[in-house]
Amino acid sequence: MAAVAEQLNGGRIEWMLLGSAATALRGAAIVPGDIDIAVSTAGDITRAAALLPTPAAPQLDDPHVWISTAAEPALHFGDAGERWTFGRWIIDGVKVELAHIDAPAVALLMIETRAPLVWRERETLECHGHPVPTVPIEVQLATMAARQQHTRIDATIAAMAGTAVNAQLLRRAISDKQAEIPAMAVPESLQRLLA
Repeated sequence: MAAVAEQLNGGRIEWMLLGSAATALRGAAIVPGDIDIAVSTAGDITRAAALLPTPAAPQLDDPHVWISTAAEPALHFGDAGERWTFGRWIIDGVKVELAHIDAPAVALLMIETRAPLVWRERETLECHGHPVPTVPIEVQLATMAARQQHTRIDATIAAMAGTAVNAQLLRRAISDKQAEIPAMAVPESLQRLLA
């Protein structure tokens, strides 16, 4: 994470750590499977390829696993409702995925990954002396609730012991996630944070 942060920060790319890596960076007792990063513009994926260790051609043993290369730094997929620009690197044996997602339908929602509104609430954490802009924990908790990741919620709350939670932001994130997933249940552990 520190190596990626150093490169992205040095290249002046506007980015934000998401997913399990963001939760682990906060001290939660989880092991991330990869590093997920949102970037503010689609062009940032190509710019990142000039900064991160990007091979000229794929070098993985599995030809079905696409990685960014100098010739093809980004994949573009989706439709008018959700357009992705995506890059993937393997850095020191760790899968690092960068994405810019243009999803107009959720532009005004406070949700992780696809909504630009969350960028205003980023928190800056640190990894080995490098600043790491990170999705707000309140927004992550709403994502975990939507995915029914109760063990991860508990690990995150335990890591946050003594840290204040922005109840208003958590309430907004839960409500906005429920706008996408109306049947989403709010676990008791999050209800206690809102009390």
